[in-house]
Amino acid sequence: MPTRSSSLLDSPRPSGESQSVKNSRVAVTGDSRLTALMKSLYQTDQQVKYLHLQAEVESLLHQQKFLKQQRLASDHTETAN
Repeated sequence: MPTRSSSLLDSPRPSGESQSVKNSRVAVTGDSRLTALMKSLYQTDQQVKYLHLQAEVESLLHQQKFLKQQRLASDHTETAN
């Protein structure tokens, strides 16, 4: 003997209701895609910031190395005189 809920699930739907269910699924799927897109954009934004900071750190390290070499060369020439 089928229960009320199972008979409701098994009963055919009118075409208009079926279309609205499809539309709601599309809306939900669209929302999840939008959420995923926003998350990926946010992550991309964070990755860009990270890469810029990483490049800035590399640049500063090169500047520090260059200045240190200049200072050592300057100290070496002063010691030689």
